[in-house]
Amino acid sequence: MSYENKDVLDFYKILPFNVYGDISTAVNKIKNTDPLIIYPELKKIFSKFNKIKVIDFGCGGGWLVNSLSYHHGDNIEIVGVDFNSIAIEYANKIKSKLNLSSDFFVSDLFTYKNEKKFDLIVSLGALHHTNNCKEAIKYICKFGEKKSYLFLGLYHKYGRKPFLDHFEKIKDKSEEIKFNEYKKLHKQKDKKKLYSWFRDQVLHPYETQHTFEELLPIFNSAGYSIISTSINNFKKINDTKEIISNEKKLDSYAKEKLRIKEYFPGFFVTIGEKI
Repeated sequence: MSYENKDVLDFYKILPFNVYGDISTAVNKIKNTDPLIIYPELKKIFSKFNKIKVIDFGCGGGWLVNSLSYHHGDNIEIVGVDFNSIAIEYANKIKSKLNLSSDFFVSDLFTYKNEKKFDLIVSLGALHHTNNCKEAIKYICKFGEKKSYLFLGLYHKYGRKPFLDHFEKIKDKSEEIKFNEYKKLHKQKDKKKLYSWFRDQVLHPYETQHTFEELLPIFNSAGYSIISTSINNFKKINDTKEIISNEKKLDSYAKEKLRIKEYFPGFFVTIGEKI
């Protein structure tokens, strides 16, 4: 059975998420940005392996996959999977420009097959667009090695609500008005990339929101133990009840971000280690 959403696929075929106006800009951005600097927690995971095998589910235009391949090509074997052929075509163009060894596959998440096992499973901002996020998490975990990690990014139930409520107030307004409102928050300069983010954040046909508390049993049933989360800035988790209490404060944090016109879509990252 597939839980992929056709409306979501059709939406992203019009314009994949996080793509630049031209390939040369995307290529230069990759050259100048190492993802391990943006995501220090990934760097910690990479340090545990001489050569790490990585798979990114819902890779979209392939920014993370191609960036990791460019900056760490000698120490990485990396695969990107997405159900959008338009996004994968874009990713492969960048791969060719940079002569990278990354691999991309067009596949429904729930029907993807690969006999290989991976040291690191990544999915950032994708599984909350499927019709069953819980089953999606469990499915991608099947591709983990015995000592592997899961790096998962999802919308947060409390952190996302203020952003959604803000745009719900103008849901009957024109797309132009919505876009102008979004531009007050997000200061991206590349017009096409900014518009792709706007569509993803404001016009998207389907999404769900989740919590750390919800993920605890899901990770466990998939064979992974949560070791850190962005909710407490990836500090050591001494008490899960404290995290569960603190995550509810993301609602206030998100409201303050809106008040001062700073971009905060209500996104959180959770890292798991195979039990």
